[in-house]
Amino acid sequence: MPRYRLAVALFATLGLLSLAVVGYWFWAADALAEGIARWRAEQAERGYEIVYQGPQMSGFPFALAVTFGEPRVTSPHGLTWRGPPVSGEARLWDPFTIDLRFPGLHRVTLAPDLAQDLSRGNVGARAADILVDEAEGRVVLALDGQVKSARVELGALKMTGDGLEPLTLDRLTARLGPLRSNGGNGLEELDLIAEALALQLPEGRGGPLGDSVARLSFDSTVIGGIPRGKPAEALPLWRDAGGFWQFRRLAANWGPLDLQAAGRLALDQTLRPAGQFDTRLKGAERIIDRLSEDGEIKPEAALAARLAVAALGRREANSDATVLEAPITLRDGLLYLGPVPLLPIAPVL
Repeated sequence: MPRYRLAVALFATLGLLSLAVVGYWFWAADALAEGIARWRAEQAERGYEIVYQGPQMSGFPFALAVTFGEPRVTSPHGLTWRGPPVSGEARLWDPFTIDLRFPGLHRVTLAPDLAQDLSRGNVGARAADILVDEAEGRVVLALDGQVKSARVELGALKMTGDGLEPLTLDRLTARLGPLRSNGGNGLEELDLIAEALALQLPEGRGGPLGDSVARLSFDSTVIGGIPRGKPAEALPLWRDAGGFWQFRRLAANWGPLDLQAAGRLALDQTLRPAGQFDTRLKGAERIIDRLSEDGEIKPEAALAARLAVAALGRREANSDATVLEAPITLRDGLLYLGPVPLLPIAPVL
């Protein structure tokens, strides 16, 4: 074949490949924009208001990038989040998996009626500013706009606000989803996994456990979707429909407390937490001492708790600490360690 024919064939092939790449990029951009629009419509049906500028698509022709300006989300329960610009990037061959970045200042505001409801639970502030140095995430969308799963990683977080004492957190990670239906009871199920590291509470706010929390984490599933509306109306509906929070694993390292647990939480008729956890606990003696010193429990309750720890616990060979394997129960507004009542439990609202 003459050389000019080889050249023509080569240029024709390159031209076709270029057209294919261009066409695919526009298809992927349209598919991503449509998926985002469907997700937004789905959330609107659930009672959320989602506002942003864009999305602006870029990255042509080898990347698929998207930017949302001035994002704002208002929940049906009266909680509003405003954040910095959110930038995302998806692979051309997988336009529905979006990697996100959103460091900067995030502002969370409570509606007046929601703030009034939560003030009964000692939440006095109506707004909080959260400065996050590192903020990344990933969202996986289905073709119909449903969120299959979501992941968030935040680093170097500081929260301040009117009526709020500052608190800091080194790292927070959370994974959400998938949302699925349970054919047995007809209730929706949503997996929720989270971990917080190096949480520093305002001075004196950590109670007998102290103001520094080394680690809090859980692997859980929320059973039953919480209905729209104010918490004072939505939470009783969720409870009456059979909703509860199942914890496959709950762990805490907080001052003297070293806890591993599994169990479930629900709400009683007065919206107090109720449930039972199978636990493995270290540091019980020091916790009882601190509760007694701070006047959180009466001397007779402290004595009963110490006797229960001595009877039910065992000494760990390598640390000489007492390991206690006993149920922790929340019922009738009290927290029980085994059969011993320790602390009162307040309603969530």
